[in-house]
Amino acid sequence: MAAAPACYHGVGAGGAASGDEDGGGTGEAAGDGGSDSGGDDVGPGACGPAALDMRRLTELQYRRTIDAIFDGRVAASPQYPAPTGKTPTGYSTELGAIEVGEHDVEQLVYAAEDVAEGVAAVLGELLPCALEAGAGVECAGAFLDRYGRRAYRRTLGADERAQLLAAFDAARADDASFTDAVALMVDEMLQAPQFLYIVEDAAAVARPLTGVELASRLSYLLWDAGPDDELLDLAESGALDDAATVTAQAERLLAAPQADTTIARAFREWMQVRSLSAADKSSATFPEFDATLAAAMNAAFDRLALATVRDGGTLDDLLRTGEAWVDPTMAAFYGVTPPDADGWAAIELDDARYRGLLTQPALLASLAHSDRTSPVFRGAFVRRKLLCEMLPPPPPNAVSTHLELPPDPTARQESDARLARGDCAGCHALIDPAGLAFERFDALGRYRDTDELGRAIDPAGTLPGLADGELAFADHVELIDALAGEPGLTSCFARQLFRFSLSRMETEADACTIATIEDALAQSGGQLDTALLAIIGADTYRQREAP
Repeated sequence: MAAAPACYHGVGAGGAASGDEDGGGTGEAAGDGGSDSGGDDVGPGACGPAALDMRRLTELQYRRTIDAIFDGRVAASPQYPAPTGKTPTGYSTELGAIEVGEHDVEQLVYAAEDVAEGVAAVLGELLPCALEAGAGVECAGAFLDRYGRRAYRRTLGADERAQLLAAFDAARADDASFTDAVALMVDEMLQAPQFLYIVEDAAAVARPLTGVELASRLSYLLWDAGPDDELLDLAESGALDDAATVTAQAERLLAAPQADTTIARAFREWMQVRSLSAADKSSATFPEFDATLAAAMNAAFDRLALATVRDGGTLDDLLRTGEAWVDPTMAAFYGVTPPDADGWAAIELDDARYRGLLTQPALLASLAHSDRTSPVFRGAFVRRKLLCEMLPPPPPNAVSTHLELPPDPTARQESDARLARGDCAGCHALIDPAGLAFERFDALGRYRDTDELGRAIDPAGTLPGLADGELAFADHVELIDALAGEPGLTSCFARQLFRFSLSRMETEADACTIATIEDALAQSGGQLDTALLAIIGADTYRQREAP
């Protein structure tokens, strides 16, 4: 008999590819820690502003904001200290609420200096008056009016503008060139809280967001970048006080190519899909898994999610489509002929094997160990991310207790051993059946009929705790079809959209906002883009909570 870890073992900080089985939710893949139930239950009839905590720009937001400010002519600094850690929601924007450390402050200084040097190198392209003889404070002011406004996401206040121009004048008086003096202003701007943080001023009572506050909410939600000039112009003119204008701008931003990365990120982070690299899998077990395949798997997931949204697809489409995106690398992975020898194209796969995002290799590989599958990771994902359930914590002795197993046990034998233990069964009866349903996909997310030792795989099971009680299924296809019609999935997706949009867990005060999303899903037949726009259209989304 072989001894094996009993019910739980911590998931490594890097996500599901490290560590041993985790059954109850002590950690999450892709940086998601904590439960999925929210800080407080969302109760009926509760209504309140959709509060958004002040948060620092993520690394992605920083890069995209710098790119937008300077029209793509200046590179963001690699020294920017990205907020890191685990978050209750699993969405990266929530990391911005984490406090800045002493080392982070130093890196912010270096990052600002890097970008300032980049601006100096192309200042003539950014500011034509800089090329004129005798360029002075008026030209520097023009720089602030255009690029300072973009950096602060609003027109600079008189005091802010005067302070930056005073720094410019002081540098010039100290024999700095015009270019170096402008670079000094950039350095100061990019270290200011007005740039580094998405800020909404506190108020004694709940109040409507100002135009510029709402513009930042919209642009960072849909573009992971600051408002463009059109949105800022409308914000500062008062036009965003009109709900119809807000909706029209949200539709414009969502339709723009700048939203593509954000849409893909939303589904990637909801489904705990890691940014796979060759290091995530054992080279001894999977010598074919290299950087090229990892990148292709990442891109295939993103393309399917994005195409579903862009084509007006529904939540049902997302889970049940037989479509997949392939390039030559992914075509070889699936064992099909690529329709395009050079680029990407959508193809139909065997729908008896492949169904939507839940059978995407990037997802299944993320929910696996480096050298073997993990029914526990995959099953916990279904309960926590698709149904928003809070799983019980592991028993105190979970790590130290071992199960007695036969040599080379199958995944089902390991599950049966967990279910035979009273201190493990409660949690694993919820988790394991869904995870075993996906056992026909190896740790790369590749379909197989037998396990690594050539043994037949039995994916059938019964999943308890659904709206109609228990669900019996023969395989992952039947499970996915049933989940697609499960009321709890729609409700959970509405919560996930809320968490993505507000970068925090929901509370009782958020019931109206979440109900707005659920109503939009019901009325549109589950249309994804409609649901995302619904939260923006909610009155509570355009309000600022009192402290």
